[in-house]
Amino acid sequence: MRTRGRHRYCAAPLLLAGLVACHPGPTPVDKAAIEAETRAIEATANGWFKAIEAKDLDKTLSFYATDAEYLPAGRPAASTADERRKLWIEDYASRGFASEEATSRIEVAASGDLAYQRGTYVVSGEGAQGKPTKSTGKFVVVWKKQSSGQWKAIIDIDNADE
Repeated sequence: MRTRGRHRYCAAPLLLAGLVACHPGPTPVDKAAIEAETRAIEATANGWFKAIEAKDLDKTLSFYATDAEYLPAGRPAASTADERRKLWIEDYASRGFASEEATSRIEVAASGDLAYQRGTYVVSGEGAQGKPTKSTGKFVVVWKKQSSGQWKAIIDIDNADE
């Protein structure tokens, strides 16, 4: 009886090792697909920049996923569509509002469904006495590929350099 029990204990590690050896492991990264997704995000981000430049509120908001969070510098977080709309209305209503953004990096996850974009911005306008103002800063956007195949921002955070 004791010998039979020992065989079970010896067989279990061998069986486990065999199962692990047969597991295919992680899927290799398809570099061409990742590069294509990077270009798609870059094109989407450039469209977003143009919408901001044109102060096109609805187009600007269309780049966010339904459950996105906008975390602007110096203001409360916006977790709903109405909150995001309110913040962008405030920006666009600012006298002389203009914004220039530039992407410095886009990194797509090996899974191909998540990515981040990092960049810089310069926002200008007019202060209380009509004096020109300028704020420089940086941003990070986390993008998620939707079931439709479109990339949408799920986190949009910016912070001023000063």
